[in-house]
Amino acid sequence: MLNVNLKNDKKTIRTRLSKFPLPRTSPLPSGWKGAIWGVSIVTLFICFVQAFYYLGSRGIQDYFVGTILSILTVLGLTGLIAGVLHWARKMPSRYVWVLLASICLLYLSFLGPLPFTLSILLCMLFSFSLLGALLYRFIKGSYREAARWVKVAASTGIAVTIIFICALGYWLTSRGFAELEVPHPLQSIKTADNYSTSVANPAEPGPYPVKSITYASNPTYRKDLSTPGHLMTETVDGSAFVGNWSSRRTNTFGFGPEAMPLNGTVWYPEGDGPFPLVLIVHGNHLATEFSDPGYAYLGKLLASRGYIFASIDENFLNISPYDDLFILDGLKGENRARGWLLLEHLKTWESWNASKGNPFYDKVDMQHIALMGHSRGGEAITTAAAYNQMTTYPEDATIKFDYHFNIQSLVSIAGTDMQYKPGGQPIELKDINYLSLHGSHDMDVNSFLGANQYYRTHFTEDRNYFKTYVYIYGANHGQFNTVWGRTDAAGIGNLLFNNSEILPGEQQIQAAEVLISSFLEATLKNNDSYRMVFQDLGYGKEWLPETMYISNYSDGNTTPLANYEEDSDPGTTTLPGGHLEGDSLKAWKEDKVKMEMSDEQFSAVFLEWDNTSGSSIPVYQVILPDSGIDISDTSTLVFSIANHDAKPEARAADTLVDLTISVEDKHGNVSHLPLSQYSPLLPMFEGVLAKRPLGFFQTIKEPIFQNFAFDMNDFMKANTHLVPEQIRKISFIFDQTPKGNILMKDIGIRNDKR
Repeated sequence: MLNVNLKNDKKTIRTRLSKFPLPRTSPLPSGWKGAIWGVSIVTLFICFVQAFYYLGSRGIQDYFVGTILSILTVLGLTGLIAGVLHWARKMPSRYVWVLLASICLLYLSFLGPLPFTLSILLCMLFSFSLLGALLYRFIKGSYREAARWVKVAASTGIAVTIIFICALGYWLTSRGFAELEVPHPLQSIKTADNYSTSVANPAEPGPYPVKSITYASNPTYRKDLSTPGHLMTETVDGSAFVGNWSSRRTNTFGFGPEAMPLNGTVWYPEGDGPFPLVLIVHGNHLATEFSDPGYAYLGKLLASRGYIFASIDENFLNISPYDDLFILDGLKGENRARGWLLLEHLKTWESWNASKGNPFYDKVDMQHIALMGHSRGGEAITTAAAYNQMTTYPEDATIKFDYHFNIQSLVSIAGTDMQYKPGGQPIELKDINYLSLHGSHDMDVNSFLGANQYYRTHFTEDRNYFKTYVYIYGANHGQFNTVWGRTDAAGIGNLLFNNSEILPGEQQIQAAEVLISSFLEATLKNNDSYRMVFQDLGYGKEWLPETMYISNYSDGNTTPLANYEEDSDPGTTTLPGGHLEGDSLKAWKEDKVKMEMSDEQFSAVFLEWDNTSGSSIPVYQVILPDSGIDISDTSTLVFSIANHDAKPEARAADTLVDLTISVEDKHGNVSHLPLSQYSPLLPMFEGVLAKRPLGFFQTIKEPIFQNFAFDMNDFMKANTHLVPEQIRKISFIFDQTPKGNILMKDIGIRNDKR
């Protein structure tokens, strides 16, 4: 009886299951087979080429294992999706599977801007699918019995597809299709005769013979740093500063986070010293392609000019696709470790300077220290400066800090910002010199993030510190480092970017040498002749390459009249007792400044005018308090302006903005000077990052503030009756350029110490 019931149950189950037949895989038509082959071949070729960039430096075994595992993983995931889509029965599931896997693998290879990259990938996959399908059908004889017009159509389709693929291939492999145009180079903007200076070009080698030495903690990890005569250092425990350090990473580098090495290459002058100490640290790059040698050009230059220069190895904190399972299991919080390690290096230098028998005994001027960083290194130096003043680690107060080195200066090169915020707060710097360099064609850190830290750097009144930045038209991210070079993306991803419209590498290096060397001369050696380069970039026009620059400058000798950070009232000034007025303006408001790809960090006044539709001349005025402020014939009126005309027709080669600056004393004596006496306001720089004609997918155009400085002596020459000590009104009169849209910030009076 039991057996009879079981047989009946099985029969019932089979009957019910027959109503839901499982999908059956039917043989693919020859066209679809060809499409699969076409897409598969090109995808695998590109993947293996790109994988060699990611993994080739690890050796042939890791290269093949890592590449094959990545492909199999993507095939597995997309196979599941294709299986689901098979139920739609709109196309063969095997083709859908290969297509989805190809999209994933190719996107991981290119890693470009999403809309732009997907459009290119879809063109590639469609054209190779079509070509594969048509060729496979021809090979299998599918067109032998077809009508003549069908054969002609298929042949034409093959020819057109091949032409399209060749055109796409040419577009991808080219550097771009336009050269960099520089409509307003610095040398044509700064034409005044008073830029002559007797100081030497800071990018020329100095008088000191240069020597070099390496130091290392782990000779097996960096054999290139374990050269004969190298200095040995102790490892440091950084496990509290970085998370998710995998066993794979430990196997690759030979150590874990509890034994981080202190490694570096030093260029130093031959002489008695003591010499100022400069450390530089790289940013994120492939961990197995060492980045620290890329600053040798700076090391040799600065050592010849009397600095000890060390390029720090933090490559073990960089991305390692094999160890990080591409991006799925990477390090966490490593930006904290980048900054902390710099301070541990300084502890080593302090010890060497005090140790008899060490080659650097009594040769290091520990009272004059500069930290420099590139990319994430540009943020690491601000972290180091913040930790240097703290008593405990913000993320774990049981870890005590006691550094307090005399760090005088920071140089951020294309730096990131706020990837790490100590205790959840943005880093505020106080009483330290700060320089930020950035390029308009940076294809990695696309927005000028260093400007944020510029505005978060403050000075005690009458302290002799200054902050400055220089925005360089045509500069990219990588050419500040000779290892990184002209391309900012990884491997094949560079095929999407516009590498034709960037500065030649030697010119970008020249700009870096001039600006960094000038900054260090001014801040570590107190040579104020080089400070003038940042107060007015015209003083460097004979040394800098011919391109456009926007620079900004502020120091502790400036009394702020209006910085627009005090409140939301457009009528009030930062200086108590003053007020702001506007007349006949098309727009007037105070608001946060929106950069291209960063949070709103600082405020400004937004002013727009149009003289073509009214009878009154638009004007914006700062009314000073009746009690007056400290102004004399040696004072300087300073302010910064950013062009905000981002309309499509306002191209970089178009209008320069001019206006009139006037000051008026309490007796009614007025003096006028044109803005162009210092410099006209440059247009917004447009960085076309993706190749034309699709560059609109990736174009950077953001307001960068340009500083202006007018000596009171010049106003007095224009009106000899003017009494500087009794000035009560400063006016910005928009009478030179008919229409415009600007941002204004940091109006103040500077009284330089004589």
